[in-house]
Amino acid sequence: MTPIRRLANQFGPLLATLIFIVIGVGVYLCADSFTNDARWVSHTNEVIGQIDEVDARLRDAEAAQRGFLLTNRVEYLADYRNARDRLPALATRLCVLVDDNPAQHSHCRRLQASVQSRLGQMESTVGIYRAHGLARAQAAIGQEVLRVSNDIRRGVQQMGAVERDLLQQRAASSRASANLLRGLALLGIPFGIAVIAMVYGLLRVENRRRAGAEAETGHANDRLRSSIEELQSRTADLHELGSYASMLQSCMRSEEAVALASDLLQRMLPGVAGSIYRIRASRDYAEEIIRWGEPAAASPQMLAHEDCWALRRGRPHAWDAGAGSCCAHVQATGVGELHTLCIPMVAQGVQLGFLYLSSARAGFMARTDLIETAIEQLAMALSNLSLQETLRVQSIRDPMTGLFNRRYLEESLGREVARCERRELPLALLMLDLDHFKRFNDQHGHAGGDALLTGFGALLQRLSRPEDIACRYGGEEFTLILPETTAEAAAARAEAIRVAVEAMRIQYLGRDLPDVTVSVGLAAMPGHGNSSDALLRCADEALYRAKREGRNRVSVAGDA
Repeated sequence: MTPIRRLANQFGPLLATLIFIVIGVGVYLCADSFTNDARWVSHTNEVIGQIDEVDARLRDAEAAQRGFLLTNRVEYLADYRNARDRLPALATRLCVLVDDNPAQHSHCRRLQASVQSRLGQMESTVGIYRAHGLARAQAAIGQEVLRVSNDIRRGVQQMGAVERDLLQQRAASSRASANLLRGLALLGIPFGIAVIAMVYGLLRVENRRRAGAEAETGHANDRLRSSIEELQSRTADLHELGSYASMLQSCMRSEEAVALASDLLQRMLPGVAGSIYRIRASRDYAEEIIRWGEPAAASPQMLAHEDCWALRRGRPHAWDAGAGSCCAHVQATGVGELHTLCIPMVAQGVQLGFLYLSSARAGFMARTDLIETAIEQLAMALSNLSLQETLRVQSIRDPMTGLFNRRYLEESLGREVARCERRELPLALLMLDLDHFKRFNDQHGHAGGDALLTGFGALLQRLSRPEDIACRYGGEEFTLILPETTAEAAAARAEAIRVAVEAMRIQYLGRDLPDVTVSVGLAAMPGHGNSSDALLRCADEALYRAKREGRNRVSVAGDA
């Protein structure tokens, strides 16, 4: 035996072992770093979601308070108190979440103090309103309220900006860990295999007659290959999860996020059928929103909350046929070999639904941790999308009538004017004003006036096409944008609305309010202008002419 071969026999296995130890340690450290980064990314998303939740609940409280002050309806008061009672706990939880960041924790304490101050102001205003009426309550709202509201908005924006910066940094760190892990797998593993192959060849030449040693070497190689395959599979799964989490952050609708989760689970769990259920807004049933594969045991499209152990316990529930408790929604009668797994979707402490998986083989159970991670990320994405949609609706809707507000009118009118002008299509604008509304308000109180405005808003929505845009312009003035509508057709529509208002009956406190009428001003494009400002001005002038000529009529811009 040559000295080189002797050294190879003596130190070759040790070298190979060291290489794989280094690779294993490197993969472990990288995987641990990646998992830690993913946890921080999830934590940052949770903080952002909590910030949005605090902002949304404060807006809810302010909107409900305004609704109560304007309408004196107990429903608004109940909504206000519900939002008010939830806000301190939400602000406290936000401070707990950012406890690891001293700067953010300081911002949160200031935001918490501002929220408490704002709640005190709103409660004081409600007390003044109930004791002295709307006028005194309005007089009590001063510059201090505006200052505190501005402090809260700045605090929310400042904390959100900091967390978004942290999210970008942590996402970049997560990608770096994944790339390093991939590099270890792609470079270190082939090198290790080459070293093992060399050592194996030398051992075979030198120890051809040692059958037992050869067999042991073969077994060692099998174990190494199994470890390599497991490492490669784990690396691929981590890469999939990283890409999936990144794409979830870019989803604009819940349907996109659910479809992404479905595609990921089908790739990770071939041959396993699954369904994703969402809990309905009424919180009484969970409804299937997507399904893939042929289930080993069927589950209904809609089921009660108590039919699933995962929803009842708030944690994953696995079941093997013949062992343990089976969920009531699993139709396992007459099924042979069966394995099921239910994982709840929870975000911000709220159950959103659950994932149901079934298969005749139990292999997918070994990947429960990866499945849980994917579902946790989906739940957080769905929660954030829901909050974003709530904030968007609040920013463009008038809370009393349900119509679009003036801000949305200005945005939509400019967009529709440009679109119709580009395609050489007509467009009409109606401006409507309830006649003698101030006198009506004085006679029947603000609550009666609010009932009238709400009823008129419902009538305007009912008489609008899907493509029309009905808005509350301000006070008792409303607008209706009619895309692709000529002046003649718009005049007919305005007359139909006028007649419908004459026949409208509004009930308040168990009795019918007096009949009302409406005056309408009409302007059309291109006859009365090719810009939103020109159309609004012409429609407003036509409306005032209708009022001067006796009210309860339709006046077209440019008519004598």
